[in-house]
Amino acid sequence: MTSIGIDLGTTNSAASTLIGDREEILDIEGDRTIRSVVSFEPGDDEVLVGNMAADLMERNPDVTVSSIKRHMVDDDYTVSIDDDSYEMTEYAPEEISALVLKKVLAGAEGSLGEAPDGAVITVPADFPENARAATRRAGELAGVDVLRLLSEPSAACVAYGLRDRDEDIERVAVYDLGGGTFDISLVDVAHEDKFYDVVATEGEQELGGDDFDEALAEWIAEQIEDETGVDVTDDPGAFLQLKGKAKNIKEQLSARNSATFRDPGTISGENVDIEITREQFEEVTEHLVDRTIEFSETAIESQDMTPDDVDTVLLVGGSTKIPAVKEAVEEFFGQEPSQEVNPDEAVAIGAGVFADSIDPKKALEGDGEDRSELPSDSEGIDVGDVVPDDLGIELASGKIDTIIESNANLPTMERREREYTTVEDNQTRALIKLYQGEGDTVDDGDLELKTEFVLENIREAPANEPEITVQVKLDEDGVLSAHAWDESVVGSDVIDPEDADEVADGEAHIDMTPSGDEEKLSVEEIRALLPSIA
Repeated sequence: MTSIGIDLGTTNSAASTLIGDREEILDIEGDRTIRSVVSFEPGDDEVLVGNMAADLMERNPDVTVSSIKRHMVDDDYTVSIDDDSYEMTEYAPEEISALVLKKVLAGAEGSLGEAPDGAVITVPADFPENARAATRRAGELAGVDVLRLLSEPSAACVAYGLRDRDEDIERVAVYDLGGGTFDISLVDVAHEDKFYDVVATEGEQELGGDDFDEALAEWIAEQIEDETGVDVTDDPGAFLQLKGKAKNIKEQLSARNSATFRDPGTISGENVDIEITREQFEEVTEHLVDRTIEFSETAIESQDMTPDDVDTVLLVGGSTKIPAVKEAVEEFFGQEPSQEVNPDEAVAIGAGVFADSIDPKKALEGDGEDRSELPSDSEGIDVGDVVPDDLGIELASGKIDTIIESNANLPTMERREREYTTVEDNQTRALIKLYQGEGDTVDDGDLELKTEFVLENIREAPANEPEITVQVKLDEDGVLSAHAWDESVVGSDVIDPEDADEVADGEAHIDMTPSGDEEKLSVEEIRALLPSIA
């Protein structure tokens, strides 16, 4: 039985497993990593996924999807494909991600000679609840049993094998700058307990290599306009080509001090040569590097620490190859960061090692529930994660009452007994809405609606008399479940909402109806509609 780890990245994806006692990145059609890109070729009945799809981004931008991971946090985001070749015309982010995962799984099966029994899929440490749930759903749509969602900093620590070292390493900072997202996480290494515990995390879902490419492309566009009078930003196709060239120049400047942008006329219509120095690149991207350091400072301060309290710093993600990034990290922490493991592969390797330590049968016993007590095998690798942002309930006034605070350890459950009530006389129903993020009210904060449901059969009574309890639980993957009930109906004994249906007819009965679930297709139905991959 073989389980694998998958780094489902914004820019690139990879998979690994343990073969014997050696970590192996699995070959996917001749490559160690593939681009997380999907191209819906017009007139075809299957999609291209991976590096071949990435080659088509400039030619067919309207039917090619990249960086979909950035939109996993947006429940309303869809990708529209205007072509009769496909049964589906609109795809949610998890459906696009499922196609990428199918490609990774097909490659893994080719490398291993058998289909994996299950997979550990990595997520950014600051991924909110709905994005984690969407990632799990993507795995289900791809047809793989998702054993665990593993935070990327935890995966990096596993890849480095920090708990097995003789060095006195107890507090680790994982600086993870990938193609689309940035995370800074503080991880405690408990050597005796063989445990990695993420104690704090900060970051941004739209801060990564893509933004460095765009900043450089915009600067080049200004030089082109100065030289030719043509504003290439007015043409989405031309700017996409320019961004692709900017990415190549960025990579060249990581190895040398200057590079040349050449346009034979395909972008601006004129022959243009622009010499770009590393210093110029660093100037136009300095604000992005500074932003990552600001997040690093916030994470450190949240634990009443200073950078000197960090024993070692791990660099993860392809964008940490940028010299200015490494220099900024070294300056902030006062030590040279470690890149012993390939930053492009560290997360995948750690996920593969962790996947090997999980008994798939035991892991799937929970299947969507809290699996925090499930044992691992003799390797004894265990990890802990934290809640990335405050989670709270919206009150009638529009204010948010925080129930679970950021950086609380996962899994976690909070029950607010008898703390909520009705606002109208004889009110028998209440809409309960849970938000995650920062802010005191829905209108003035950076908040995302995570779930909403209707609590019914509240006892008819004057306003403020019913005593409503709300229970919120985040499992070890950070996936949310929430319940509520009317204590004044149930009586003095608290009834677990999961047992509410067992209340006899004529007695107090609790009924919760998640909004919109009735119209959703099942995993099997959506999986049948997804196109085949090439």
